[in-house]
Amino acid sequence: MYTPDITTGDASKNRFEWSAGTEAVYWEARAKSYVTAPVEIDLHRYMDVLGTLPPMDWQGGRDSESFKFAEMMCGSVTDIYAKVEGRYFQLCDECTLSHAEIVERIKEVLGKETVSQK
Repeated sequence: MYTPDITTGDASKNRFEWSAGTEAVYWEARAKSYVTAPVEIDLHRYMDVLGTLPPMDWQGGRDSESFKFAEMMCGSVTDIYAKVEGRYFQLCDECTLSHAEIVERIKEVLGKETVSQK
């Protein structure tokens, strides 16, 4: 019977050894890789996504609203859409962000935009 020699890696280690800690670190890193800063989108894109699936955690106030896509990208990271000061934005982040935290992140971007225009 043919048995191939596997010479890659450390022969003294079990290639199939599993570590919960290592796996958790891996998945946390993967989830963080999907996180993005807010980017401006148009009304058409905002309404299109709003009508795709029932929104998750749709919240709003007098000057803003936000909702999250019901499907996760990785772990608990999902697409988040918001309307702030009459403009529309999309970002990817943890689904646990509150409406206030989402608005704060977008206002940080708007603040940087205002500074760079001066």
